Amino acid sequence: MIRKFRFLSSLLLLLTLLSGCGNLPVNLPFFNATPTATGTPVTTPTSGPSPTSQPATPSRPDSLRLWVPPQFDPNADTDAGKLFKARLDDFASRNPGLIIDVRVKAISGPANLLDELLLTQNAAPEALPDLIALPRSDLETGALKGALHPFDGLSEILNDPDWYTYARQLGHVKNTAYGLPFAGEALLLLYHPSQLGQLPDTWEGMQSQGVTLSIPGADPAATFELCLYQSTGVKLVDEQGNPKLDQGTLTALFAFLHANLQNGMIPFNVTGYQNDTQSWQAYSDGFANTVVTWSSRYLMDTPADTLPAPLLGLDGTAYTVATGWSWALAGSNPSRQALAVKLAEFLVDSEFLAPWTNAAGVLPTRPNALAAWPDKTQQANLNAIMLSAQLAPSEDVTTSLGPVIEEAGLKVLNGQQTPEEAAQAVIDSLK
Repeated sequence: MIRKFRFLSSLLLLLTLLSGCGNLPVNLPFFNATPTATGTPVTTPTSGPSPTSQPATPSRPDSLRLWVPPQFDPNADTDAGKLFKARLDDFASRNPGLIIDVRVKAISGPANLLDELLLTQNAAPEALPDLIALPRSDLETGALKGALHPFDGLSEILNDPDWYTYARQLGHVKNTAYGLPFAGEALLLLYHPSQLGQLPDTWEGMQSQGVTLSIPGADPAATFELCLYQSTGVKLVDEQGNPKLDQGTLTALFAFLHANLQNGMIPFNVTGYQNDTQSWQAYSDGFANTVVTWSSRYLMDTPADTLPAPLLGLDGTAYTVATGWSWALAGSNPSRQALAVKLAEFLVDSEFLAPWTNAAGVLPTRPNALAAWPDKTQQANLNAIMLSAQLAPSEDVTTSLGPVIEEAGLKVLNGQQTPEEAAQAVIDSLK
């Protein structure tokens, strides 16, 4: 009876998916017909309704299916898109008869990468992508939910010394390699050299030179504050992976905010900035001469009179956090897995990542790739930042700890609590 019930339940779910009825949270474009064999990459559009008159056709043995977000679409009319497509064409030419079928999925909202991955895993595992481009948070979720296959035992490329520390961390979930990182993003400090000249490499030097620092003081994720906390070497989680905070380190963090508000380096109006878009706008409008922001803001559209510099930790040494994207294995067909691993390795080769990351406005995950960027000044500045980068906290940690740290930090900046009182309040709230 139980088996019969499970069979009927599974059948009902599949019929619902096929019918398109019932306000499904995602679109399932894998019901499209298999692309015509051309020997070159094929990007299958995923917008619009999927035909339901044709049955789902699993990938051919001589094909590989890739899922990517729009910003990594190889058919995009951009330099990065053209470089990516040429790389896929190159791999296909080295494997005669191979079809590389690229599906473009949204990164958020309905039919997003992660939701479709998890739904396809349950409803039609034969239609899973062989490779999928995932941001760090989705890589963690996919790995923990069993939707991804480890690279351990399939590839040795992460043992190569040509990886930044943050990137090697980025590809691992619980000490197991689940991704080959190909694009990075780091928190950094941007400044106006025309106003400040050479930026001092200490907080005290910045304060003496008249630095005004724009930060998102009301950021619910407390990104800047958590970065400062991590810079001390004190972990944000216990041995079981549960969020944990140290009262002494919190007191030092809030004392930093209070002191630099008093000396004018942190303007009071940062208490109204809830995200780095607002703090960036303050910098762009001239209300501050430095800003803490993500590298993509600088790389995607490099503003005039702006240079990057390493972010400093509480003790004044260079320290920042970084995150990024990785290629992950999701396909259920073992006959294609070896080829998918080869393609992933081909796509993270430094020789390719050098021009592609430069064109895409993302940070390289490998030092040799950054060393090949044409702008040597930019390359040197960014390399100094990347050498100090560690993996940013997981989404679970920022969701748990970010709001309480943000609330306490605002009370310090608003003069409602002393650093000691704020630290005690955070510890009490976690209890």
